[in-house]
Amino acid sequence: MPAARLQKLLAARAEVRRYRVHRGALQTLLAHSDVVRAGASAAPRVGADYVAPGRAEIYVHPDRIGKLEAAFGLVLDAQGGNLVVRVPPASAWSFLVSDVHEAEDGKDAPAPVIAADLLDTKEDRAVVAAAGILEPLLASSAARLADAA
Repeated sequence: MPAARLQKLLAARAEVRRYRVHRGALQTLLAHSDVVRAGASAAPRVGADYVAPGRAEIYVHPDRIGKLEAAFGLVLDAQGGNLVVRVPPASAWSFLVSDVHEAEDGKDAPAPVIAADLLDTKEDRAVVAAAGILEPLLASSAARLADAA
């Protein structure tokens, strides 16, 4: 499936909000218990060759976004900002966190979700990194299907 088509299909998974947050607060925010790191913030942790210094991407439960905005002084910045917050429907939250990788310094989204986030950026580097995440997953799935047949 072409990347552009996949991007459109995946865009509906969460509401996307852009914020400005003090750079010094980013690491604390990424480790917060109400946050699941995603996209550029989690890509290196799943072996993707993609970094975006000074930018962060997270998922937050819709019931927790107000608390996070107040705690970190998040300022909406639709034109850019340095923080992308994806707010999925509450009914989808359990699917996001069921396979979350827990680290000492926070939680990371599952690899396919990270790949979807990278595809959302529409940057060539990010699309290549997303393909690097998805290719081994798809190959593994194909091998399991072949073994089952």
